[in-house]
Amino acid sequence: MNLSKLILFFIYFIAINGSAQYSVSGIVTEKESQKPLIGVSIKTENRKGTVTNSKGRYTIILSQGKNKISYSFVGYETKTFNLFLDKDFEKNISLSEVSTDLDLMVVSASKFKQKIEEVTVSMDVIGSKFIESKNCITLSDVIRNAPSIQLIDGQLNIRSGSGWSYGTGSRVLVMVDEMPILSADQGEVDFNLIPIETIEQIEVIKGAASALYGSSALNGIINIKTKTPSLKPNTTISSFIGFWDRPRDSRNKWWGDSIMLRNGLSLSHSKRIKNLDLILSANHFNDRGYIKYINNQQTRFSANSKLVKDKVIFGLNLNFMQRKSSLFVMWDSDTNCYIPLNGTNIPNNGNRFYIDPSITFFHNSFKHILRSRILSRNLYYNDNPDDRNNSLMSFNEYQNQFQQENTTITSGITLVTLSGKTNSFNSQFSQNGKITGLNYCGYLQLDQRINKFNFSVGGRYEFYDLNTKQFGQPVFRGGLNYELASGWNIRSSFGQGFRFPTMTELYFQGDIGPINLYNNPNLVPETGWTTELGIKKVIKINNFKGYIDLVGFLMEYNNMMEFTLGIWGPSEPSSYGLGFSSRNVNKARIPGIEFTINGSGMVQDDWSVSMLLGVTYSNPYSVYPDSSFENLFTRDITQVSLSQIALNESNPTKYSFSNTSSIEGSSTLKYRSKTNIRLDLESVYKKKIIIGVSWQYNSKMSNIDYAFTTGLFNENTLISTDLGINRSMQNFNIGYNLFDFRVKYNLQKDFTLGILCENLLNKDYIIRPAIMGSPRTFMLQIQRKF
Repeated sequence: MNLSKLILFFIYFIAINGSAQYSVSGIVTEKESQKPLIGVSIKTENRKGTVTNSKGRYTIILSQGKNKISYSFVGYETKTFNLFLDKDFEKNISLSEVSTDLDLMVVSASKFKQKIEEVTVSMDVIGSKFIESKNCITLSDVIRNAPSIQLIDGQLNIRSGSGWSYGTGSRVLVMVDEMPILSADQGEVDFNLIPIETIEQIEVIKGAASALYGSSALNGIINIKTKTPSLKPNTTISSFIGFWDRPRDSRNKWWGDSIMLRNGLSLSHSKRIKNLDLILSANHFNDRGYIKYINNQQTRFSANSKLVKDKVIFGLNLNFMQRKSSLFVMWDSDTNCYIPLNGTNIPNNGNRFYIDPSITFFHNSFKHILRSRILSRNLYYNDNPDDRNNSLMSFNEYQNQFQQENTTITSGITLVTLSGKTNSFNSQFSQNGKITGLNYCGYLQLDQRINKFNFSVGGRYEFYDLNTKQFGQPVFRGGLNYELASGWNIRSSFGQGFRFPTMTELYFQGDIGPINLYNNPNLVPETGWTTELGIKKVIKINNFKGYIDLVGFLMEYNNMMEFTLGIWGPSEPSSYGLGFSSRNVNKARIPGIEFTINGSGMVQDDWSVSMLLGVTYSNPYSVYPDSSFENLFTRDITQVSLSQIALNESNPTKYSFSNTSSIEGSSTLKYRSKTNIRLDLESVYKKKIIIGVSWQYNSKMSNIDYAFTTGLFNENTLISTDLGINRSMQNFNIGYNLFDFRVKYNLQKDFTLGILCENLLNKDYIIRPAIMGSPRTFMLQIQRKF
């Protein structure tokens, strides 16, 4: 009996001590200044976590015995310790800032911070130093230098995923801080609205990413991460003045002896005030332009704020822009390339803004995020306040993330409201020119690390309700990354994507001069998938760090929506129904290969070098080029004159990809360059002299719309002048090389003077039919940091 009591006593003693808990507490500071860091994440391997409060202090309750605890903060080193607890413990930590330019940490691949070599998809990263060095005025100036990306009339495409689709939807989802910045009506990106002066880095995911990010991520995503203030206040003032040089063909210089100036001024200030992070910025830009009648003027203000209160972070970001500009659709002729065709110059004026409230709450190993974005655009055209275009998008998301040392589970729900109003919406489908819609979804993703393997798998269901159209779409993705050896990673992934038609594609009908735009209410969503196999090698040569990446990819689209030139309207003068309309053109496939080098660092005692090189080859083609993509008979666009078109109405034909292509029997997708090369190389001597050069190469467009090659645009048939499209395509559609050059000098540590030149050789080049690229431009830049 006494023995039984003794055994029970020992069992009770062990249970009590086994469940004993002790506290680990302390203060986390910045190593250099010894000031407290607010919002530092403290996590253990057994699902517990907390964050530092407004005084940098933390407390976490852990079980007796061995514990592994890590301290991490964006922009700072991560420290991990093994502790044995048998009593309450005080642990103060200091963290040092690290350079993200070399470490290349990304968040877009799985919505949490990872090393770029460990992600399961293809990614590129562009840092803020590159943006400053190139004097990038808008996001489009940055993007056109990124590997595998091409920009045609504001339409982004990655690896030939899109062609020319003027202002009607995007297959690349552009986000600022993980929230979309596509307009509610057109689904397009306003690159000028994005505050370039507050960008920390740009992350590019290549291929379908709809499982995490939804519609429009069919061809990839571009996520812009904004800066977080350091402990030291920072103020940057940058100004430039420049001019457009005369074109190589003097016939295109319409401005005579005038000087076409461009100038800009930007200001940013960041500061941490106790537990408040604050970034303020302003920008003004004025460009008289090289295109007649088009003067770009804009003023933008933005503010980012973040308040940390114990385990809760409150955020509020604001951005407002007033802009006056004009649309340029088509030139007057190939010898007046920078003069708009009569009626195609459309002035516009108005404002755009977004407001982003957010709340982030940390509890143990869980992070809860509730955030919204209200994106508004209010424009009027042709200097007529009654000719308005208003759109309003609200994005609302709840995200929950559970994270241990090797496991991350991300889930969430989103609700998006859409509203657009314009007199150009087809009255049959709108109420007083207004159309509204809803978009809601749920998603779930698991990321797991097991030894040298990183697994990622996820899914999403999204439902779209726009006016009378309703669509639902599930998508899935999966990926694997394996560390072959130190510095060598191989990856493979498969991801599905989709894009719902925009309001403009479904319901907008109007004209731009002699060019008609026709709506298509019968459009259905385009879907697709991307698969790839790649290998990445991390480079570490003394103080030079970077990576080399080689990947083969295959993309496939079903019901692909293409902006197609055809006879879609009624047979009446003066255009006889000829115009552009978005159409589902059956199935497309794009195989290809890509090679990338990205790195920077010291190569000698006095010299540092940074390099970004990307070479992409793709073969975009229609799988069924001879299959009709229209259910109804249409009039034959292969006729070369309007009178012949009118007479041919009694003998209709069906449109196929092949018979609407400029090359007979071609299956190559339109308005694509199969090969593109991007290179930026910069060298710094003794931190004083900076020399940089950029190179862009795009191969010729192998296919365009057939109608552009007929007498409709080349023999005074549709338009009262010969646009010379055939001549220009023959002379200039041969592929092109563009070189940019910059040299800068640091007069003082934080005072830089620079001279920059874009299109150094003043190359004439075609972006697409009836659009000539910009001539050479020179700029003088001054930058001061405090």
